[in-house]
Amino acid sequence: MYYNKKRKAITAKYVKTHLDDIKIRVPKGQREKLKTIAAEMGMSMNQMFIKAVEEYIEKNYKPEAENEID
Repeated sequence: MYYNKKRKAITAKYVKTHLDDIKIRVPKGQREKLKTIAAEMGMSMNQMFIKAVEEYIEKNYKPEAENEID
């Protein structure tokens, strides 16, 4: 598949309307380590971060209503 100006515009429009950006900062050198780990796991860094956040929330998040004692 080739990449031209029209395809670039279509992709940019999709990203703008369907996705949110979240930027994280890591210590120098950590980016390459994380990139390598993600590749070894067969996924992109983005996929790894999303999966990690989803698993963390599932394991640790308890809505306030569930925490209240009657």
